[in-house]
Amino acid sequence: MGFKKKDWHSFEIYAKTTKDLEMNVWNGKHPVKENTTKHICKKGTKVRVWMVSRFGDVGVTDNIENPNGYDVRGLDADVDLTDYEFLERASGNDTTKNY
Repeated sequence: MGFKKKDWHSFEIYAKTTKDLEMNVWNGKHPVKENTTKHICKKGTKVRVWMVSRFGDVGVTDNIENPNGYDVRGLDADVDLTDYEFLERASGNDTTKNY
């Protein structure tokens, strides 16, 4: 029986925000600046952690129903987020496909 290494890609990760965050939602069209809408994600909102960089910052989205990338990046996972939930993905069911 083999051991399968698990890393953050093995999980869907959710957390709550510890402060209000400005989300920048891009609609996929260029130019980016003209096709981005902004909104405030209120403190205490459940968000999905979409990416974790090798530098330790994270990118999140508050679009829980149909996430498609992060809407804010550069958060400190120890300061800006709390109450983490780790939901293990079924094998081969990776919904990020961005690595």
